[in-house]
Amino acid sequence: MKKIHSVAFVLFIATTLSFTTKFSDIQNTITATFIEITNDDFFKFIDADKKEILFYDVIEEVEISLYDDENLNKKFTITWVEKEIELIDEEGDLTGEKKKVKSITSLTLVN
Repeated sequence: MKKIHSVAFVLFIATTLSFTTKFSDIQNTITATFIEITNDDFFKFIDADKKEILFYDVIEEVEISLYDDENLNKKFTITWVEKEIELIDEEGDLTGEKKKVKSITSLTLVN
């Protein structure tokens, strides 16, 4: 049930913020292992140097679901862009504050 609630919350946030995001033109690529979805609903990966990387969301065109437990502890090649989002408060209202986050644009399983 918590998983469904988390998915619904992330979809609500993504939909709400889709009108207030600005994508960067620079695409970045990294290979890292998917560890977990954090309590703040970020996708947590660890690279070969044991550095943690948090991703805010995954674009709809990506066919691999990180909500699927089968993808835990698997290594992926991740293409991502940085985007700026406008934060919302607990009631769902825009706060006027902005934050830069990473958004996954492509995800490929590494064998």
